[in-house]
Amino acid sequence: MGLGPIAGALTNIFGCRKVAMAGAIITSISFFVCTFSPNVNVMIVLYGFCGGTGFGLMYLPAIVMVGYYFDKRRALATGIAVCGSGIGSFAFAPLSEALLSRYSWKGAMWILSAISLNGLVFAALFRPLEYTDTSLELVETCDEEIEIHADDNTSKPIYNPQLQRVKGAPENSIYRSRSLEACNQQNGSKDSDIARLGHSLFLDAEPRSRKHAKGRHVLRPLERKDIFYSGSVQNLPEYTAAANEEMFVRSMLKLDHSDTSSTKSTKISWLKLFSNTFDFSLLKSPTFVLYGLSCFLCMIGFFVPFIYIPDIAIEHGMSTSQTAWIISSIGIINTVARIAVGWVSDKPWADCILINTFWLIVTGVLTMFVPFYKIYAGLVAYAVLFGCGIAVFVSLRSIIVVELLGIDKLTNSFGLLILCQGLSTFIGSPIAGALFDATGNYLASFYLAGVVICLSGLICLPLRRLSRWEKAREDKKMEDQKKNDIETVLLDRKQNNGVGINNKQ
Repeated sequence: MGLGPIAGALTNIFGCRKVAMAGAIITSISFFVCTFSPNVNVMIVLYGFCGGTGFGLMYLPAIVMVGYYFDKRRALATGIAVCGSGIGSFAFAPLSEALLSRYSWKGAMWILSAISLNGLVFAALFRPLEYTDTSLELVETCDEEIEIHADDNTSKPIYNPQLQRVKGAPENSIYRSRSLEACNQQNGSKDSDIARLGHSLFLDAEPRSRKHAKGRHVLRPLERKDIFYSGSVQNLPEYTAAANEEMFVRSMLKLDHSDTSSTKSTKISWLKLFSNTFDFSLLKSPTFVLYGLSCFLCMIGFFVPFIYIPDIAIEHGMSTSQTAWIISSIGIINTVARIAVGWVSDKPWADCILINTFWLIVTGVLTMFVPFYKIYAGLVAYAVLFGCGIAVFVSLRSIIVVELLGIDKLTNSFGLLILCQGLSTFIGSPIAGALFDATGNYLASFYLAGVVICLSGLICLPLRRLSRWEKAREDKKMEDQKKNDIETVLLDRKQNNGVGINNKQ
């Protein structure tokens, strides 16, 4: 999560496909090379830092692509997309156990390295979208190649600039051309004078590469203000206010036509992205600070059950295969719950803040008593409820941010939230381990994890009221500013009139 802003910057400059493919390669190499580590410290760097970097570069482009292609029912589409992590948790826990017992840890890591490399193939399918920046609407286009026979009877493939009928074009525009028709006709001679004339017309036509065509712009991820929004855009006020879906999409675009091929332009892009992603003026917003604190506290206890439940289960006499299935239960329920949360959040009656608050409190309370679940069924039941809780938290973050702060501040606030969560993730599990070392049991570790998760839910209770108060305060400031501007203009006019009268006298 700490890599999220960096992955976002790279994705915005180089595109989802290249960044995700690079992440798959980095992860595969890191997993393979770490098996030759001379000591634990090198292992931590290669497996933890380098491998985590690769996964971070793969994760963000995969989520961003959903925002590219889905507007309607985006929440459900996002839920289906992110449930892959839950399926991975469900499948890889018993798979890793089987690989370790069969091939030892080195062989298991080599196989996992090869599996990670398959992400390269899937990342290659991330096709970017193009946006046509023109005031005229093109009805039909054709960019396939055709062959024209010249005088030397040789065939040369060229770009087919088939004449396009344009809506809103001037009255005197040429809609048809006999020369181009002759070049494109299926029957009849193509070596006539008219055909050769058509050939000469478009030998210097626009390049064969569509990406260089005039008015075409390859969309970068952060050029859409709603790219991180996991809910359906039909629930946004901006969508309701727009005349149609196309107008809404245009209102969500912040096109940057700068060329990132040069080093100077790349540096400028990095600076722009940093300013867009980390808007520290948001720290002046009480609503954002309170919700950011909630996310920070939740992530402190988020990974504690994943790491320490297997040890507790073994202490209570359970087998390693049973502990693997407990973790798998979290994964599979998380998968189903994310799809369900996506479906529910699309409904107009769904109160996402209340749903998030309820599940965080329930998950926190249950986590505090994990050391007392001494039977296998008890730990599985906890895993099911915990999987639901984390699915709700992860799926509703962007929806809650938009409800509290608006779609215009989503990109800026989401970057800071991810940064806060990355920092708390980094310190949460070590603190729990230090408490175990100090006390000799996991009671204090799970008490801490449960309390912070429960507290993160309680903090969300006044969020909506605080947001309304903050918006009312901002509206009042704007009204006062308008009044001051009007008074200033009237005073200036009065002074100017007075000066004019004195000059006449």
